[in-house]
Amino acid sequence: MAGRFGALPVALVALVALAAVRLVVESPAAQTRALAITHVAIVDVTNGRIIPDSTVVVDGSTISNVASNARPPANAQIVDGAGKFLIPGLWDMHAHTEASGEAWLPLYVANGVTGIRDMGSALDYILRLRDATASGSILGPRIFAAGPILDDAPGDWPFRMRVKTADSGRAAVQLLKKRGVDLIKVHDNTPQPVFYAIADEARRQNLPLAGHVPRGLTVEQVVEAGQRSIEHLSNGDVWRRCSGGPVYKAEACRPLFEMLAKKGVWQTPTLVAGSEILSIGTARSEVSAEQMSYAGKQIRSMWAGNQSLVPPDALKALRETAATGAVVTNDMAKAGVGILAGCDTMIAGFCVHDELAAMVRGGMAPLAALQTATLNPPRYFGIERTAGSVERGRRADLVLLDGNPLADVDNVRRIRAVLVAGQLLDRRALDQVLSQAKAAAAR
Repeated sequence: MAGRFGALPVALVALVALAAVRLVVESPAAQTRALAITHVAIVDVTNGRIIPDSTVVVDGSTISNVASNARPPANAQIVDGAGKFLIPGLWDMHAHTEASGEAWLPLYVANGVTGIRDMGSALDYILRLRDATASGSILGPRIFAAGPILDDAPGDWPFRMRVKTADSGRAAVQLLKKRGVDLIKVHDNTPQPVFYAIADEARRQNLPLAGHVPRGLTVEQVVEAGQRSIEHLSNGDVWRRCSGGPVYKAEACRPLFEMLAKKGVWQTPTLVAGSEILSIGTARSEVSAEQMSYAGKQIRSMWAGNQSLVPPDALKALRETAATGAVVTNDMAKAGVGILAGCDTMIAGFCVHDELAAMVRGGMAPLAALQTATLNPPRYFGIERTAGSVERGRRADLVLLDGNPLADVDNVRRIRAVLVAGQLLDRRALDQVLSQAKAAAAR
């Protein structure tokens, strides 16, 4: 997000979040009967198999049956899946909902994203939205929330709970645990003694610790302290340090990658955000005009605030870092490191598709890239027995595609229908959601 590039010559300072544009889109009416997707090809994201001519039955919010060429239940609502491909719902594992505003929550769903990990928003704000999407009172993805970031950043940086001492760090973790957050987030400006106190208390409270590598600490030190998710490849430091300089050396970094895999430390590379955060909304951006039509004043103001503080040559350096990061991400995945697809403050939903494409450009196979947004997030949260695959007993977060994503990962963009917690949005409904989101952005 804004202000995260600690390695830049000039620090990026986030703007105070503006009042969120409110667009409340109610979830579709609850299914009153079973739903059956017939004659569909299931994409098994665990091993890359295509299971043809399948029938997937959904009762309520759960997949109740998966069978080959089976007769659907009597009176079930039928969705013809002939010629289509069914995948688990996608995830964005680095979101900042307060930065974009709740108007973007339906936009996630319209792009097949049925789960997000919010990595920094005001506590009351994000817990309210987590409850609202869970209850179905508004349309949006399932939200796992860190609440505010714990650090001692400058006073005008948003989404923070400022901690200056070890005792205040412990107290903050205890408070967040009582309020029901799903994880704890640290950042560049988390003081070292405070970080260690936060890490210890998070372990005591059984809360995952995620975030940046705070200034003055190394990847090895935060891993040893218990951090289990590192964002943005630590702005390139994950591979620069082991390479001994700015040129990536795969063999030199292999021991570090193997250690990360052994320790179960996840990486969220946010490749598109790294490449675009200093250009999005300008003539230098590679984000399409169609995507930009969903960006409202709030997020555009934050982008512009970052860009005004950056030297002209920073964009080239960041894009080179992102391109190298894609190669590093592939090498990490091959070494067994868990990779999570995340967007930071790019345009909701669309950015997940773009992130998977960036991973493939870095050398990842489409299956490995797809796993970062389907299978891996539930594994990270420890809910893989109830989410992340098209199997009986799993939550019915599903995306019906017009093309095989294992043949071309860009086929994740060809969405025919989405089920979020078992509620069906066909193409017509999805188009309506997109139209509403675009109208909200224009206000």
